[in-house]
Amino acid sequence: MRERPGRLPAAILLGLWAGQAGCTITVYTPELHEPTVPVAQTKDRGQLKVHLSSGELIVLDDWKLSPDGSRLSGTGQVYTVAREPKGGPGRQDVSTADVAVLETTSSKSMFSAGMGVMATTTVLLGAATVACVASPKSCFGSCPTFYVDGAGGRPGEPERPQAEGFSASIARVLEARDVDALGLARPGGAQVGITMRNEALETHAVRRVLLLAAPRPPGGRVLAGADDRFYPTPALVPPLSCRAPEGDCLAALRAGEHGRSSSADPSDLATREEIELAFPAARGRSGVVIAARQTLLSTFLFYQSMAYVGRGAGEFLASLERGGPEAGRRAMGMARLLGGIDVEVAEGGSPWRAIGSFDEPGPIAGDTRVLPFEATGGEPLRVRLRLAKGHWRLGSIALARLGDPVTPSRLAAERVERDGRPDEPARRQLATGGGHLVTHPGDAYRLVFRLPPSAAPLELFLESEGYYYEWMRHEWLADEDPRMAALVLADPAEALRRLAPVYKAREPEMEQAFWASRFRK
Repeated sequence: MRERPGRLPAAILLGLWAGQAGCTITVYTPELHEPTVPVAQTKDRGQLKVHLSSGELIVLDDWKLSPDGSRLSGTGQVYTVAREPKGGPGRQDVSTADVAVLETTSSKSMFSAGMGVMATTTVLLGAATVACVASPKSCFGSCPTFYVDGAGGRPGEPERPQAEGFSASIARVLEARDVDALGLARPGGAQVGITMRNEALETHAVRRVLLLAAPRPPGGRVLAGADDRFYPTPALVPPLSCRAPEGDCLAALRAGEHGRSSSADPSDLATREEIELAFPAARGRSGVVIAARQTLLSTFLFYQSMAYVGRGAGEFLASLERGGPEAGRRAMGMARLLGGIDVEVAEGGSPWRAIGSFDEPGPIAGDTRVLPFEATGGEPLRVRLRLAKGHWRLGSIALARLGDPVTPSRLAAERVERDGRPDEPARRQLATGGGHLVTHPGDAYRLVFRLPPSAAPLELFLESEGYYYEWMRHEWLADEDPRMAALVLADPAEALRRLAPVYKAREPEMEQAFWASRFRK
């Protein structure tokens, strides 16, 4: 029977069963493909859904890509934007330049990173999947995670990533470059090994991974600025005091990674709070240094939005591709309203002045950024932060005197390994950025870099570029709600108010469930 296009499977469906080996999950998934990449026809694949930039849909029973990748032809049916048949079945021919997304459906593992297929594995084993089933809105996710050799967790503690890449790039149209401070320094000429993992129920398309290295000043640091520049500083000056709605917050800021956080507002997730800090007087080019990561609020909202879209997820992603970056930004409306950490400064009794925002997405690995400003000196400095309640974990806030911007070395990996063996195609891909290296749950690549000679230790940053697709969970489909999906896009402020009690009911246990659901082979 020919499948009706109005209910094309555009979600990833999870089926559970109990077997002798324990709990396992089978995943039936649409595969999303680059329009100009060959899509193999196999007995396990059904029809090819060609989502056009015009909004029309072509469903092909057989297909062929021209040798130069410019045209796709085959036999099938064209449907209008309203998904009504347009003429009868027959021979179809379309320019790949007019294609937004290609979609097939598979019930078994079929993927080829060399062909650029956006596929997923079928059977996942282990405690990670059990955790996802128990708390599906708390599943570990949010892009590639990176681990540096010799910089893992403390003895007895689980290993934690030093960086996560392009967390907000949830579709090809939102592909972005991301720079993360690793908080590490290594001597010039040293070898640095970094492992990139896909530990979530996601498909990652990684265009490029580079290591950035800049000489540290004696006893100091190099800081990545929110203005995309890099500033040396001789030292970080801690705050003299910290006041938050709960009272004195200085001890919380000294608590390290978990730092200071708050609970979300029960009636409106966009409700903001203020924190005020005091520092000694500063003069000249200075900066407020923020080390922070998001809580799971933004992750929950993303997953809940996916659940509302439900089986229409494929159509939704195609609409983002058709609409371009602006459509992508509209889709992130709730995230924009939550916002970043807005920072203002004042010297003595002078008026407050805004100096920028810290807005590094992702709950997995914290980042450190500096917001530069000019200080006149003479009077103590006050710093005010405005942020959404329950949205951020503040690791530390400091003041820095900044030197002239420096240009770090941008280093490609000299070797890339998979399963302990060299992978030269992956190395070339991640170095040149000409296409995408596609990874699936449990995949891991170790990148080996060689630092340039340097008399001073080199401060390290990781640059990554790409995008990813989140897997739909079967449990999410119970929440499919086209009206709420439309509300999320049309009125994100109202959506944040309606979702506040839903999130509050899950907030206490989300962090533990999130970290318990990391997937590794």
